[in-house]
Amino acid sequence: MTTPTTPEIVLPRLVGVDEAARILGVSKSLLNRDRRTGEAGGVPCIRIAGRALYSPAQLIAWAEAKAQTGAAEAAAAHTPEPPMKRGRGRPRKMA
Repeated sequence: MTTPTTPEIVLPRLVGVDEAARILGVSKSLLNRDRRTGEAGGVPCIRIAGRALYSPAQLIAWAEAKAQTGAAEAAAAHTPEPPMKRGRGRPRKMA
C-alpha cells in the first residue's frame, strides 16, 4: 500500500535587521528609519510578530533596481526644503 506524499514546502530564508544591513552595506538605524519614513526608498520587508524580516533575494533585487535609477534622480528626490523663516522676538498675542 502506498501513501500519498505531500509536496515539500520550501520557505525562503529570511534575515533580521542586522544581516539585512550587512547585505546592503548600510546601518541598522537606516533600515529602522526606512520602515517608518521610507527614507531609503522603501526597502522591502516582512513584519512577523512585530519583527522586521528581510528576504536576501528581494534585498539584492531592490538594490540593483535602485542603482539603475541614477544618482541624480535619487539626489533630487531627497533634497531637503529650506527651513521656514521665523519672526524675531516674542510672539504676539492673538486678539
